[in-house]
Amino acid sequence: MPTRTHPQRRLLAWIEREVRGCRRTALRYARSGSLRVARKADGSPVTAADRAVEERLRRAIARACPGERILGEEYGESGRPGAAYWTIDPIDGTRAFSRGLPTWAIMVGRVERGRPVLGVCDFPELNTTMAAARGLGARERLGSGAPSRFPRRRRAPALRDAVIFHGGWRWWERTPYARGFTALVRACFLERAFGDCYGYLWLLRGRADAVVDYGVKPWDLVPLAALADEAGLAVTDCAGRRSFSGPETVMAPPDFARTICRMFRRSHGTARR
Repeated sequence: MPTRTHPQRRLLAWIEREVRGCRRTALRYARSGSLRVARKADGSPVTAADRAVEERLRRAIARACPGERILGEEYGESGRPGAAYWTIDPIDGTRAFSRGLPTWAIMVGRVERGRPVLGVCDFPELNTTMAAARGLGARERLGSGAPSRFPRRRRAPALRDAVIFHGGWRWWERTPYARGFTALVRACFLERAFGDCYGYLWLLRGRADAVVDYGVKPWDLVPLAALADEAGLAVTDCAGRRSFSGPETVMAPPDFARTICRMFRRSHGTARR
């Protein structure tokens, strides 16, 4: 069993197997034809698949790393406080999942001493897994094939030539950054609302230049931040500070992230006046 003392490579291989092992459970619910969607206290959707996948992953982590803190979307926090903890998003994209769209994923991340060091993001319907651990690079596995590394991103094009993905206007319209978001999507070459983790897949593949999101939580961001670190991408809040806690995030090559954050800061200042 892996523990905190095992090399990152072994830990990553183990948790990737555990995450991919949840595919059958999630797909059984997705294809059942009788999936029910409930609403949580905050109005967000939840299904039996969300709960079943998180329960399975919690059990696996608790067996392998007894007592370690786990922060999950459906069952909150458990375990002892410490410098290392796990995050679980059992179905990232429950809305898409419940409507039969293929863009949802199962996500697990790990933080050590305030830094995301491991992330797995598995898309069962796409038969694709993204995975990264500190010092090992960020990679993608298609089906049962060998993993291939994502390209490291150094620079992005000028804003007028950039492709930018986001979670949708509705998440930004009542925030202090609404004007900056509007200016950003109007100025870029192409913008698309690829919500949840799906847009990040294309950013890591090098087909997009940035993803901006609002309304995200640590379980959404920790795995993606680990992938970004290993792919040469910055993950910040709208003020340009390194962050993986939400509620907003900018992921892009460092120079382009700074450009985006300047637009958000200017609009924020205008809104406050």
